[in-house]
Amino acid sequence: MMNNSRLLLWRFQRTTSKNTKRIVLEPTRVFSRVMTRVISRDFSTQTKQDILVLNAGSSSLKFNLFSVDMGSNSVSSVLNGAANGLTVTGDVDPVIKIKQGDKTLISDVISSPTHSAALSFIADTIRSHSSENISAVGHRIVHGGTVFPESCIVDDNALNELSHLNSLAPLHNPHNLAGIVAAAETFPGALQVGVFDTGYHATIPEHAHTYALPRRLANKYRKYGFHGTSHKYVVEQAAQFLGKERINAISFHLGNGCSVACIKNNKSIDTTMGYTPLAGLPMGSRSGDIDPSIIIKLLQDEGYTSEEVSDILHNQSGLYGISGSSDSLTVERGYKNGDPGYKLAFNVFAYNVKKFLGAYTAVLNNEVDCIIFTGGIGENSPLLHNLVCEGLHPVTHDNYSRDNQVSDISAAGSSTRVLVVKTNEELAIARECVKLMR
Repeated sequence: MMNNSRLLLWRFQRTTSKNTKRIVLEPTRVFSRVMTRVISRDFSTQTKQDILVLNAGSSSLKFNLFSVDMGSNSVSSVLNGAANGLTVTGDVDPVIKIKQGDKTLISDVISSPTHSAALSFIADTIRSHSSENISAVGHRIVHGGTVFPESCIVDDNALNELSHLNSLAPLHNPHNLAGIVAAAETFPGALQVGVFDTGYHATIPEHAHTYALPRRLANKYRKYGFHGTSHKYVVEQAAQFLGKERINAISFHLGNGCSVACIKNNKSIDTTMGYTPLAGLPMGSRSGDIDPSIIIKLLQDEGYTSEEVSDILHNQSGLYGISGSSDSLTVERGYKNGDPGYKLAFNVFAYNVKKFLGAYTAVLNNEVDCIIFTGGIGENSPLLHNLVCEGLHPVTHDNYSRDNQVSDISAAGSSTRVLVVKTNEELAIARECVKLMR
């Protein structure tokens, strides 16, 4: 519990340096708020609670307004939507879609491909179509470091700690913090809750999260892992589908950002992303794993600054670097049409996904209950499923449907089940909010 406190209101400024676009946090003014009243509020006095969830990805902003029955723990969506195409590459239009149940309320191009513009649009829509009586706002926060191993109520101290983690996830954490501050201003009576992508991977053993650096550096720089909220959710859904309490699984979260998680008895024991979300698979505009000597060469021989190298690795690489598009569906269409650049990009991506399937199968001593595909392209690309599983686990899409929560695409005789599971990070975050409200 806190005393009367002050929260910093951060101004987000977009700066440009030789095609480098980055978000910088700057304190501009301070506003007073009696946080004690919010944090100590007894939510049990009201059976029905409204929880807003904000999920800021590297190129998207999803939201979901949930109605929660605190008595029965039932959670139902009232209003939901997403803004996509929020990317500095500018190769796709920023589009926002908002639904109320099955009814589409809004489908439009927004004025700017920024998270702040999308958040402003969403807040206005909530005001005009639903209630402003929000009890809690749950925020997906990508990097919690070692400071935040589990979900927490965000007070001014937590906000300050989080601001120091922005350099670890520059494409994500600044947007996550912007959402917290904006939500605190828009819904001043609401509890602000942080749910961390890194939290689920806190169970990774030391030998798997330690880099082979000098010990003085390895103690500071280690693997954290990301997409934890998604991996945890789809593993729980897969276990329920298979009728098992605990499973061994290899979970592929494949969207604009991509990661693989190695799961033993429902717990993460390894993952492809590392100290930051830059490591692992090639992604929409991120390089994934490369030889570190290339970075030294770029700095020493090519004359790039460290900021320019960071921009190359975060914003100019991956699918975008190879093909000119960061959109996986565009790349897949180009692959099918025989375009050489798109075909190479898709093959590089699928090859690396398959490589980690083999590696994590070995880590689990070939005791794998299921393989899980989730995320934008993971849920929607039979072509990718086929390329990744070819020669290892026969698949069929006879019973596959994008409308299914879980689709079993395993072919007859496959010893390992191959599942396509729709992720729902927003629902998982709402459930974390309920836990902290009790």
